[in-house]
Amino acid sequence: MRRYIAILNPNADRGRAAARADRLADALRGAAEVGLRRTTRRGEASELAQAAVGEQVDAVLAVGGDGTVHEVANGLLAAGGPSRPPLGIVPAGSGNDFAFAIGIGNDFDAAVATINRNRTRAVDVGRIRGGDDRSKYFVNNVGMLLEGEINIASHRIQWPKGSGLYYRAALQKMLRPFRTAQLDIEVDGAQLRYEALVLSVCNGPRSGGKFLLIPDADVSDGALDYMLVRPTSRLALLRMISSSVRGADHLSHRAVTTNRFVQMN
Repeated sequence: MRRYIAILNPNADRGRAAARADRLADALRGAAEVGLRRTTRRGEASELAQAAVGEQVDAVLAVGGDGTVHEVANGLLAAGGPSRPPLGIVPAGSGNDFAFAIGIGNDFDAAVATINRNRTRAVDVGRIRGGDDRSKYFVNNVGMLLEGEINIASHRIQWPKGSGLYYRAALQKMLRPFRTAQLDIEVDGAQLRYEALVLSVCNGPRSGGKFLLIPDADVSDGALDYMLVRPTSRLALLRMISSSVRGADHLSHRAVTTNRFVQMN
């Protein structure tokens, strides 16, 4: 019988993730033994995942949203070594963007079926280093400038539930002055300079549960993508936000630059 450790963020999706952990244990009963570990603070999922590497398990399952997936992935990648178990995902968050990128979306039954098949796939992983030389891995995307501010604002919003809170946070930010940054970027050896409102580095296509920033981004293509938005009007930004929800033509706007790369400094 296979053995899994499921790491649950009980606060994911405003506390509704715990019900999915219970359903998971029921769905896998008889096929696998599931040990449930609940997090109590930020960063603990990484510690639990890293500790699980030495426990001879068949997989470590992240039960939560993209924040939980991010922490569990970082714990597994930090552990390293050939004994590192694969990561499984049971989507139970507000956005579930990485689950969307790998074809699971919000579908609990699809997640359980994937786990039951015990089939794995390789995906790309990004790594970001800060000015203090600390680093983190990421599997979906890193949003900077306005996108980062929207993400922070979404955590202060209690309504609406689900991915709608990111949309509300984005609209709130439209009412405040924008901050831009002068960026000097090296992309695969090319030196670039931009004044920017948004810089999003994407492995997967979607962020915030709704916004298809790079619709054709592929988590297994051996490269990352970036989308940079130069200063533009509020009306133009609102149109881009609306277009990105539909995966439409926001990338063709004159203020938007995109590219695919292997290394960015």
